[in-house]
Amino acid sequence: MKLILQHVQGQIMEVNGRHALLLTNPTPEAPTDTSLYLCFAVVVQGPEDHILPAVVKDDWGIEKRGLDVYAWLEEEGHRFPRTEVFGFDPDGTETQCFVRALELYVRLPCYAYTSKQSPVADGRLLTAVYLPDETVTTPQKIERPSRLPAPLANAAVSWWLIPPATESFDFL
Repeated sequence: MKLILQHVQGQIMEVNGRHALLLTNPTPEAPTDTSLYLCFAVVVQGPEDHILPAVVKDDWGIEKRGLDVYAWLEEEGHRFPRTEVFGFDPDGTETQCFVRALELYVRLPCYAYTSKQSPVADGRLLTAVYLPDETVTTPQKIERPSRLPAPLANAAVSWWLIPPATESFDFL
């Protein structure tokens, strides 16, 4: 099984023991040396455990893969509670869960990887995304931007506009 990943370009930063993404391109056409891969966890009701999905198998056994899984879960998940999500715990252990056990309408915890082949346990849970913006002179916390592609637009992170030359990132 392989994680469902969204390709972006940027840099993973560690600030005060938490991880943030300095996002330079949300929709790159080809891999580069700044390529990163994001995986969006689904959340189990109650314990709020994270499952990093690889495949969703609906009530008829039809497998769904790829980023469209997230839109399908949000739009159709409540109609198909016996659908199963197969994936991994953040530590890399294989797991599965029925859709009826998931919080279908929460923001998605986002894990960042430096390579498509990175082990699942190497993912860094992001708490913020920094967007370089020429129009700001100081970091500004903002609402979730609507121009970003899903599922990144639904990530459970704080969003910041920052001046492109910012070097200090202590404002998580």
